[in-house]
Amino acid sequence: MLPLRSCKRRPQKVKRKNNTMANLFEDEAAGRRVDQSVHIVRCGSESTENEVSKQIRHSMKYYPYSEYLQNTFGGKTYKVVVASGLTCPTRDGKLAKGGCAFCDVRGSSSYFGKKGRGAEVREQLQARLPSIRERFGATRFLAYFQSYTNTYSDINYLRQIYTEALETTDIRGLCIGTRPDCLPTPVLELLEELAQRTYISLELGVQSFEDETLLWLTRGHDRACSLDALARLRAIAPSVHVCVHLMFGSPTDTPDAAKNAALLLNESGVKGAKLHQVMVLEGTELARRWRENPFPTLSIEEYAKTVDDFVSHLAPGIYLERLYATATHSDECLAPDWSRQRWVTHNRLRECLTANHCVQGSKI
Repeated sequence: MLPLRSCKRRPQKVKRKNNTMANLFEDEAAGRRVDQSVHIVRCGSESTENEVSKQIRHSMKYYPYSEYLQNTFGGKTYKVVVASGLTCPTRDGKLAKGGCAFCDVRGSSSYFGKKGRGAEVREQLQARLPSIRERFGATRFLAYFQSYTNTYSDINYLRQIYTEALETTDIRGLCIGTRPDCLPTPVLELLEELAQRTYISLELGVQSFEDETLLWLTRGHDRACSLDALARLRAIAPSVHVCVHLMFGSPTDTPDAAKNAALLLNESGVKGAKLHQVMVLEGTELARRWRENPFPTLSIEEYAKTVDDFVSHLAPGIYLERLYATATHSDECLAPDWSRQRWVTHNRLRECLTANHCVQGSKI
């Protein structure tokens, strides 16, 4: 468990200390400083401490993603985004068309236009890795299938794209983004087969354990589906490292949504959690609703209370990959306003959590 760290960035040439907060608060921020296709997850920090963080840096303790990766791989590890060419059941007509209510045409904040989409996985990685190796002296990479649903295909295609990624030089494992309703038994068996030989992380987009919120988000699955997926992962693919994605701030969330989600994860066998606030982005169903009848979104202080409730009820052995996200295209973010800013939001969220002496697992 590490104490709270700083948020300002030093120039690249400064030697990094053996700690970081940037990855905890926003794992994508560092990656975009290099390349839109790269998420940097490392054990060093580019931060310096302001006067506030000097006074309160020891007030929050947590298990950060950087420490988990250090324990797993023994050094700096870089997530490199690749496109699988797949879609989602809420886009292709199986469940709906147009995607989840919060999701824009990019499929996630990481999707960087049409570049590379549908290209051979090996070609994508080979095109992106050299510059990262040269700039950072990197030798450890994880291929990150992030946008859309990356288990939503036939088993032969999935084996092909996963194998291509794993056969690329310096790729140490896979991170695979998917949904709870897109994990049939053959897919779980394939993931377990791969995980017996190498590192496999499944980033599971649960978003909420509350049915009313899932309906409001147009997810197309319910709480029971997520619980079943987690149980089946433990039974069929126990070697797979599972990181659950959760979204807080829907007007349908109950007061105990964050607390209850953390307590569920504590009993689920997951390795990590990744948090995201509700954002209203242009081109989404939420944007249409918001313009017709604006619904409330959380202030940064309200969101900090939600995060505090989650973290303090989360078992200390579960890593935290991210606590909030920043809109990639700030001009397309309608609400909340603080989602458009990176470091101001970073500072304020950190200050709120440290002022409250947030400690992971302290309220279990």
